[in-house]
Amino acid sequence: MLGRHGWRRGALVRVRTRRDPAGVGEAPAVRFVHGVLDMAVVSFESRCEVEAPRLDKRRRRSKPATLTPGDRIGAWRVEGELGRGGMGTVYAVTHNGFGKRAALKLCHRNVLGPEFTIDTFLREARVVHLVNHPSVPDVFATGTYDGRPYLAMERLHGTTLGDYLEHHEVTKLHALDILFEICRVLAAAHGAGVVHRDLKLDNVFVLDTPAGSPPQIKLLDWGVARVVGEHDPMAGMIAGTLTYVAPEQIRADDVTPAGDIYALGVLAFQVLCGVPPFTHPNDLELIRMHIQAPPPRPSSLWAELPGGLELVMLAMLAKDPRQRPTVDDVMHGIVAARRDLVPRKPTLLSGVRAVPKAPPVDVFGRSAPIDLGAIIASLAALVG
Repeated sequence: MLGRHGWRRGALVRVRTRRDPAGVGEAPAVRFVHGVLDMAVVSFESRCEVEAPRLDKRRRRSKPATLTPGDRIGAWRVEGELGRGGMGTVYAVTHNGFGKRAALKLCHRNVLGPEFTIDTFLREARVVHLVNHPSVPDVFATGTYDGRPYLAMERLHGTTLGDYLEHHEVTKLHALDILFEICRVLAAAHGAGVVHRDLKLDNVFVLDTPAGSPPQIKLLDWGVARVVGEHDPMAGMIAGTLTYVAPEQIRADDVTPAGDIYALGVLAFQVLCGVPPFTHPNDLELIRMHIQAPPPRPSSLWAELPGGLELVMLAMLAKDPRQRPTVDDVMHGIVAARRDLVPRKPTLLSGVRAVPKAPPVDVFGRSAPIDLGAIIASLAALVG
């Protein structure tokens, strides 16, 4: 189902590929096997026979799946729910001992199994510290509650970028500033060998700041990130949201920083043009568009778009990841576009025209010829 601004809320989708012939798992959206476009739909949504890992039924579930204010998780007291996603629910909590306020992400019970373990969930804490950037929420405690892992992290004040766009008048310059801040986080991540893999509006958090100050963002949800050179627990999955996934992610090829660049290109369309480049109510058709369809020209949606930035946006959505720009290239394109859009500030001499020197005239006001010989002779007499 399409959400605000035409994006689709995410879900992990398990695929069977030549690299993962036995792949099974939770598939809230679509499940695939070999066929058209290297895959074919088996069934959709509620009709899908999900081969989800199941917990041992013999284990007694002594505690409720959803927490309420006043419940305790270790040293933390629950104040309320902040939000929930496909992997877990986030609660506002306070430390019982010294009163520190935090956000606690508690893993859903039904996602745990042989292929998604407690360690898989908790690896987000290590990924966050690998990136080590101010625009990544800090994780400072981990633990388990009734067999479910949790992360205690920095509590933020603000709203998601999707809600921010819906409730604020965002100028193009402000939108470019937000995209630039996202690029800075991705540059740090890619430099540390980390691919976020689930960049979308709902995972960009815009912090509350004083009016007129530059935007500050946090990039959320590093739980499905890929660490280059390490075993990928999400191998064989479309670990992201169908509106944003790169063609190579759909094909279950190697995940590289170019996948983040593709998702950033989709996000740039949404922020600058108001809609994503590809939308369709049918998931299979949306996937086909990512793999085969050319994106629309951004200037057809924003006529004043600087030409250089349009070229960068289209390059970000290249089907071949090798043809996409780096995050540094994108940042240079944003800076150039911002320079083109910013009105030039007037200087002290702005608007002042040089007064042309009047030609010499005689006593009657007629143009008088200049006798260079006489002038030179006069100068010579003075020197002599």
